[in-house]
Amino acid sequence: MNKIKVTFSDGTTKTFQEEQTFTAIDFFPDKENPKKIYPSQSEIYGLWNHVHDGLAPSFLELLANSKFFFDVENPEVIYNTQSVVKLEII
Repeated sequence: MNKIKVTFSDGTTKTFQEEQTFTAIDFFPDKENPKKIYPSQSEIYGLWNHVHDGLAPSFLELLANSKFFFDVENPEVIYNTQSVVKLEII
């Protein structure tokens, strides 16, 4: 099974695998008071394998479309997309 190793800015690493799914979290303004912004779970993203680029395109799609994300099987750990500093196809 294809995997990707993600390094975060604090030096920790996490390995994710093909078909693993994540929930994206974004922030949206309150309709009545646009100065207030609330977090909201948005889309579900799954890791899929690209024939030449491995899991990188699907993981980068998640990063490009969310501010935070979590693994649906481990929702108690929430990752900040801006803290990702390196991806390795393994």
